Amino acid sequence: MRCFFVARTTALLVLAAASVLGCGSLPDAAVAVLDGADSFQVLALDPDHGEEPPPGVESFHGYQVLAKGDVTDPKARERIVGIVNAGVRKGGTQAKCFNPRHGVHAVRDGHSVDLVICYECSALEVVEDGRSTTLPTGDVQADLDEAFRAAGIAHPAGR
Repeated sequence: MRCFFVARTTALLVLAAASVLGCGSLPDAAVAVLDGADSFQVLALDPDHGEEPPPGVESFHGYQVLAKGDVTDPKARERIVGIVNAGVRKGGTQAKCFNPRHGVHAVRDGHSVDLVICYECSALEVVEDGRSTTLPTGDVQADLDEAFRAAGIAHPAGR
């Protein structure tokens, strides 16, 4: 009986650690769109959105777009998706805030995937054809910032 209790307790601790430490990944359907996208954009977002930006100001899921660019190089796309997925695998403890500074928009065969990413809050919103899922993410912001800069997108100073 004692061995059963120890085994069960160990199994529960392993599951709890996995949920905190991460071991997930982006949804398969989202990865399929991201990997074979007809169009792939990266966006620098203003996390201080308050209300919807005024008319004429471009927004992405309610956040003002500060800069955006198309990524056409397959290796650059693969690197960006790999970095985001590495963050999801790392996992993290999500804060109750959501102040995203990074966005990715991809379309493949009429299906869209948007990634709205907040490393400050350890949260990643995945929007697939309008359906939203939030995943915990580890901090891979420095790597993603570098990949965005390589694509010609940088945040203003202090962001």
